[in-house]
Amino acid sequence: MRRVCHVGVALVLAASAGCSAEAAQERPSDGRLVLVSGRDDHGMLAEEQVEVYDGPESPTVLGRIDDGTLARVVDAEGQWLQVETVEGDPVSGWVDDFFLRGEVRLVGPAPGCEPLVGNRSQEPGLLVVVRAVRGGQVLVESVAGSGVRGWAPRDVVQELPPQGPDCGEDPPGGHEH
Repeated sequence: MRRVCHVGVALVLAASAGCSAEAAQERPSDGRLVLVSGRDDHGMLAEEQVEVYDGPESPTVLGRIDDGTLARVVDAEGQWLQVETVEGDPVSGWVDDFFLRGEVRLVGPAPGCEPLVGNRSQEPGLLVVVRAVRGGQVLVESVAGSGVRGWAPRDVVQELPPQGPDCGEDPPGGHEH
């Protein structure tokens, strides 16, 4: 089984270092958005769309959310989170936390991969949380103590740090499956 608790740490438990039963039950929202991810533990795209269900551990699929879409968490039950997309097609339903990322990377265009926040260049791969989406912009805030906060182009937000000469998201030499 591929149980990895990406959201248990990343979504709302800034002080916690892991995913425990206690943490999963006390998951208050801190206002950040999550990135829906169809990537496996190695960063390779495994599913282009993530299924959402009508309830925790339900077999009934309500819809699908494209990999890389931002969503808001509206409820939680154990490792299952109810999400609503904030961009793209409106989709709402329950998703296993394996498919959600509360922290993302900022990666600009090649050759330097430097993203802009406001009008200031940032370190490629800067780890941030997304607070809001407005048009083609996202409000981001750095995770580490660098104090970066501001609006950035939506297209600089991705799950993985810069990869290869094109700053792409797929690991070099990897293949989608």
